[in-house]
Amino acid sequence: MTDAKPKAKLGRTDWVLAALRALVRGGIAAVKVEALAREIGATKGSFYWHFKDLGELHQVMLELWEDIATRRITAAVRASGLDPRGQLMLLADMVSVRPGEALGGVEIEPALRDWGRNDPRARAVLERVDRQRLEDLAGFLGAAGVAEGELLPKAQLIYAAVIGLEQLRLTTGAEMGPPLRSLVARLVE
Repeated sequence: MTDAKPKAKLGRTDWVLAALRALVRGGIAAVKVEALAREIGATKGSFYWHFKDLGELHQVMLELWEDIATRRITAAVRASGLDPRGQLMLLADMVSVRPGEALGGVEIEPALRDWGRNDPRARAVLERVDRQRLEDLAGFLGAAGVAEGELLPKAQLIYAAVIGLEQLRLTTGAEMGPPLRSLVARLVE
């Protein structure tokens, strides 16, 4: 009698997460079917069961990141029941959380931005995410009482701080939350 557990069935998400981790390790050139199959203990046939080709995998990677990086965060903040200033602070806290290793860790967004420098499809998603994030930030700022003419400049300042703090976290290990919360508090005084 054996105690071996049956192997869990792999799905599209397993492939996408492995692809995001590969992107962090070596850029889009590292997202290769054979290497991903080895990482997750699957066959190339499994890949082609779930995806038509690498192009489809790339598209699904971008869609997952866009959903996590925009819609899910915004929906969670809006559903929090907090007042507008509380929602802004929650947003600052949520974007300061280190992404899990399953998604590639703290280097996932910089890796996606690198990819977008050379790939029009990735660039289009990044541009859409940046616009959506700025729009969402402006909406949260407006709800917190920031004047109409100051919404975009203040949203841009917060977003620029997020991007800069992400880079500092990579190079120095600095935490994003405290400085980001401080900036948001000052901008809604």
